[in-house]
Amino acid sequence: MLALSLTLNGIVLGSVLLLFSLGLTLIYGVGRVVNFAHGALFSLGAMMGVWLAQMGLPFWLCMIVAPIAVGIIGVVIDWAILARIRDRPLVDSLLLTFGLALLITGVLYELGGRNVQIMPTPDALSGVISFGGITLPAYRAFMAVLAIVLTAVLMLFLKNSKWGLRVRAANEEPEMGACLGINRESLMHSVVGVSTALAAMAGAAGAPIFAASAVVGDKILILSFMTVVIGGLGSLRGAVVAAYAVGLIIVFGEGYLGGQLALMILFAMVMAMLINWPRGFFGEGRVE
Repeated sequence: MLALSLTLNGIVLGSVLLLFSLGLTLIYGVGRVVNFAHGALFSLGAMMGVWLAQMGLPFWLCMIVAPIAVGIIGVVIDWAILARIRDRPLVDSLLLTFGLALLITGVLYELGGRNVQIMPTPDALSGVISFGGITLPAYRAFMAVLAIVLTAVLMLFLKNSKWGLRVRAANEEPEMGACLGINRESLMHSVVGVSTALAAMAGAAGAPIFAASAVVGDKILILSFMTVVIGGLGSLRGAVVAAYAVGLIIVFGEGYLGGQLALMILFAMVMAMLINWPRGFFGEGRVE
């Protein structure tokens, strides 16, 4: 029973990591930017969801408005800041996005992010689901289903739309994409917007589970970077598998061994992947 319960909770954590990691993967794949500000945008999404709920907006509307608002902020950030270092060395983007993360976190602190806040769940999702002698909060099941549905929609859109074709071309063959006339700047604006919206969706939808504060995205950011490394830098398929693998490792490790040992196991896995399979599960990742 314990193993089944841990599996279900690992899938829920993996679902949050999945939404978050897809954005990191897209930004790196198209723009070669390692975005340390992504965790702060997760926190911003969570805080914005709470603020909107406090203003009286229905839960479902908060789940729509918060990602759109943060996505627009992401587009502005890319246009005003990230575009200025697009062709600079990777370390420049690391330092810049780290500073940007500190700035966003500081602003959230001033706007009430010092206090941990819980976003209320709608009545329809406040119960529990029971099967096989195991009970799971209905909201956690909703979170897992939401992540799977959004991932499927994104994958289909990337496969069947003109925008998705451009994104895949820029990700897999950036030089060829440029020769074919793909406008990298406008494409990156849209990619960052979608990626930050996914981070905000993960933050807002995860607020009833992980709560909301200025630093709630920090642990998620660390786990998501390990997810991206295990799955392969720039590999969307790898990110999907790695997200659930990391979620299960963390939950099972905490359930049987304790939190610190779980992290040690995960770090060991990351090191093994970097040494032996640096391109991730499917061999699609980039090696810088």
